[in-house]
Amino acid sequence: CPTEESIAPQCICKNLGNGPMMLCSNVMNAQELIAPIKATDSLDMFSLGIIDSTLMYIPSKLFIDTNYAKIRFANSQLMALSDADLAFEGLEDTLEEIRASGANYITTWDWSQLRNHRKLHLIDIYMISMYSLDQKLPSWPNLRHFGLGQAEISFIHPEAFRELKSLVNINLDHNEITEMERTMFPDLAEDLYHIDLSRNLLEVLPVDMFKNMPSLKEVYLRDNKFTTLNEDTYLWPLENLQTFDVSGNEFRCDCRLEWMVKKKKPLWFMGNCTVPMPLKDVPLRNLNPKNLYC
Repeated sequence: CPTEESIAPQCICKNLGNGPMMLCSNVMNAQELIAPIKATDSLDMFSLGIIDSTLMYIPSKLFIDTNYAKIRFANSQLMALSDADLAFEGLEDTLEEIRASGANYITTWDWSQLRNHRKLHLIDIYMISMYSLDQKLPSWPNLRHFGLGQAEISFIHPEAFRELKSLVNINLDHNEITEMERTMFPDLAEDLYHIDLSRNLLEVLPVDMFKNMPSLKEVYLRDNKFTTLNEDTYLWPLENLQTFDVSGNEFRCDCRLEWMVKKKKPLWFMGNCTVPMPLKDVPLRNLNPKNLYC
């Protein structure tokens, strides 16, 4: 860690085993970060946390000659990632994680400002109002985990995740998404293992939604607006997933679901009928074709 005097009063630094972790709080002007960050020049810092702060942007040159593996914003408002074309310059070969949570208001970040950060493997944004993801995300070669939850997202660019060839987990839960497209993902999403679209406003998914996702094992569609599951879309996940959670949807259990009765089902397949009343709360995995009418 740098000396206490060089980073006070906004910041403190502790070494908790993984490496030096600097925490800065109640920062109301980006200029207040310059001295503490520059005090870490040439040090191998594990993480930087900015908490309970309000910033218009992070100066693009702030991290030149520094080494941070992780950056987290907590209960902080950050209106823009940078004041220039690129964000977090100097960390292109060290920054692995960006996390942000708990801001009352934030404008849409310009994700292209992070395009040179080739070591990024995790981006997790939660409880921050971003409203839309209206850009195609950069081609981060090592990004494996992307989360944008409880962000009031209602629109996603039709090719948003298309260049994320190494993506393993994607979490878009607790939003207001009404539509998903297969084109949002790589043509061959070879490593994609986990998709969470719970607590959105989805009524249907495209027929080819799960095409060319050979590693996919977990899909969560809890608490959406689904009322049925069509065979063209859901046969593959039903027969190949380990976890398929559609609980909290108001399923009408009628002849449209007869196709799934004799099909192989995931070990963890959650979801119940809502109507008709004689089938209320009957698990989808236990449907009897004799009770499915239209």
